Amino acid sequence: MSSSEIPANGSDDDLTELVCDRCGEPIPAERVIYLSSEPCHELADRYAAVTRTYCPDCIAAIGMLEFTLEARPNADSE
Repeated sequence: MSSSEIPANGSDDDLTELVCDRCGEPIPAERVIYLSSEPCHELADRYAAVTRTYCPDCIAAIGMLEFTLEARPNADSE
C-alpha cells in the first residue's frame, strides 16, 4: 500500500469535487490523500488494484498517521 498527497492528473480548474471515500465530505485539493493498493502477482487474478481518496481526518481515524512518498518494494511471498 502506498500513499501520496500528490494529486492525480488533474488541474485546479477541474470541476470535479474531491470527496472522501470514507466520510463522504468534500476535500480541498491541497488536502486530499490518495491511498493505493496493488495485489501481488499471485493474487492479481482475484483482486484489482485500487486507488481511493481520503481526507486527513479519516486517515488519522484509521490509524495511518505516517506516510512516505516512495513506494515500498513488494514483499516476497513464500
